[in-house]
Amino acid sequence: MAQAAPLDELRAEASCPVCRDQLRDPVTLDCGHNCCGPCLRARWEGLRDVLPCPQCQHPCPSRAAPRNPLLCALTALLSALPPAAKRRRRAQEALCARHGRALALFCEEDLELLCARCGAAAPHRGHPLAPVGQAAARHREKLKSSLGPLRKQVEDAERGLATQVSTIRALGEKVEERRSELYFEFAHFKSYVDKERDVIDTRVLREMSEIYMKVTENKNQMSDYGTTLKSLLGAITTQCAQTDLGLLRGIASVQLEWSRCVSLKVPATFQCAFLKDTCNLSPQYVSLQTIMSKFWVDLSLDPDTAHHNLIISPDRKTATFSCERMDPTCAPRPQAFTSHEAVLSAEGFEAGRHFWQVDVRGSGVWSLGVCRGSFPRAARIPPSPRDGCWRFQWSSRTHLDPRTVRIRVGVFLDYELGEISFYSLSTRSHLYTLRCTFTDRLFPYFSVESYSSFSMTIAKIAEPL
Repeated sequence: MAQAAPLDELRAEASCPVCRDQLRDPVTLDCGHNCCGPCLRARWEGLRDVLPCPQCQHPCPSRAAPRNPLLCALTALLSALPPAAKRRRRAQEALCARHGRALALFCEEDLELLCARCGAAAPHRGHPLAPVGQAAARHREKLKSSLGPLRKQVEDAERGLATQVSTIRALGEKVEERRSELYFEFAHFKSYVDKERDVIDTRVLREMSEIYMKVTENKNQMSDYGTTLKSLLGAITTQCAQTDLGLLRGIASVQLEWSRCVSLKVPATFQCAFLKDTCNLSPQYVSLQTIMSKFWVDLSLDPDTAHHNLIISPDRKTATFSCERMDPTCAPRPQAFTSHEAVLSAEGFEAGRHFWQVDVRGSGVWSLGVCRGSFPRAARIPPSPRDGCWRFQWSSRTHLDPRTVRIRVGVFLDYELGEISFYSLSTRSHLYTLRCTFTDRLFPYFSVESYSSFSMTIAKIAEPL
């Protein structure tokens, strides 16, 4: 009896946490716990990502749990000992706390382990009851079947999280882009206001100088007029104080002075009017802002019309010049330009007013405009209005940082008026206007006319976030 307790403890340490029986072909996990090899493989069947220890639920890195030879020898020795202590321990663990009977049933409704008397008692009467082994197998399969949908939910949640992170990043980039555009607008507006202030200051100073000269001249006239009157007043006062002979002797000179003063006119008082100058935005600036906000159109490049030296981006917004030769095995597209590096927009216009913006990076010679759909794509002559192409050409000889937009051009087509106007959006100024009578469908035209590193992008104007 003195050896019974230590022997029971030894058997408990050498038991499997899954089957509660003596270890068979034992393996040792990373957490230090032991388990039957077959029991562990059965427990991990169907699991992929998380492989928990059956006793402490510690995650194991792999299925390759090492076999424990020493524990194999120990369990072999224990199996040779009388099994009474083992049976007593297992019996104690599987007994009902209320009735002292074996927990042989499982209530599917209340999810409780029961003995036979508990199953027949009123609280569980009529409930679906199943043997422990059968219930455990069914619930184990049910739990394993839920792993697939749960993994899918986890994957969906991770994808949703990645989408949200991407959305937040894109929103941040859009906010920064919008902020840069606003800073550009404010800087340009401040420059314009500073110039207007200098003009008004110059005009005010000039008008103030003219007013000062006029006021000074008027003051001198009033001073001379007053001096003349004071002189006459003094002469008359002196003459009146003379004797009768003295008064009459000098009366002729006094009368002459009097007649001279009577003919004098009182100088008019100079009236200074307030200046009415105000700082007004240039009509050109206001009209361009209206054009940009009211007539902007979203264009996309037509790859079928692009010259083989122009690479069109997947979003069909950017055309990049490349010196690589076309693969001779590739058949040229029927609508593509072959005479010069050009591409058309997929959108055409037969009426109305339309505005689009082009951002240019790089250096070289390039042109923008519109052309008819019937414009010859293989003509070796320079495009001209006679052939149905209206364009305006720029030349940028200095190298531009390709990461920074240095040239921004706005193009405005007024079909009914027969005008296509070009604006520098960097200075908010009008560059040039071409005039003609349009009768055919017109397509926005983009061309690179020198062999250099170059790209142009159809850009969106500033719009609310």
